Amino acid sequence: MEAELEATLGNPPSDTSESGGEETPDSESPECAERPPPGVRHQHQATVNPAARERVCGRLQDSKSLDGLSGVLGGIRGRDGKLEGRRATISSALELEGTVSHDGDLTHYVANNLQHKIKMSSRQSLDQESGNSVKSRSMERLKSDNPPIDPGVLLDLEKDAKEVAQKVDQMMKSLNATIQNMTALSVGYIQTYRDSVDSLGESVDMSIKGMYTLMARCEELDRSMQPILVLSKQIHEVKRTLEMFETLCK
Repeated sequence: MEAELEATLGNPPSDTSESGGEETPDSESPECAERPPPGVRHQHQATVNPAARERVCGRLQDSKSLDGLSGVLGGIRGRDGKLEGRRATISSALELEGTVSHDGDLTHYVANNLQHKIKMSSRQSLDQESGNSVKSRSMERLKSDNPPIDPGVLLDLEKDAKEVAQKVDQMMKSLNATIQNMTALSVGYIQTYRDSVDSLGESVDMSIKGMYTLMARCEELDRSMQPILVLSKQIHEVKRTLEMFETLCK
């Protein structure tokens, strides 16, 4: 840092170039200095714009031109076009960000919080600051876009929510009663089906028993009819004999 300042102070760039009797302004960045109007330029004013001073002091770590700093912070041009009080102006500008000491024609400058400034000038910190600023702006925009909430709307919403909750409660109670009735009816159907199946089984058993009993009675009747068959044959024989006697008697 000291070597760069010494090189800049030892070899200052050309500050003026005359053309047509008018002075050409220094080739400074628009961020470090504001060009005064032509009418004010010839008056050689030594006052410094506060906004320009803040911009220059805020961007001192960006290695801006010391000539630009001196021009903004009060460097006065003489009649011969040379800057007057340049060393004092540079010293006053640098003292805002560090310590300035002079050794003959050499100027020594020691920056305050150099590590912090290097850290703040890193890409990560810049991206973080930009991200935070964008986030804050977006949050402010969202807050500004949201209209104010009407208390009446909230009261109506609460009332409607209570009505809906009551209706849902009534519906659940009715559904519970209906399900209980359906359950009781289903139990009755199941009991009736069970009783009918039981009675049908008993009826089938009785019918099977009656059929077997009838078959047994028929067999007994068949066995008891055997003598009757023999008697029937005898009756037929007697009848045939009577018919023969009748023919003989004629």
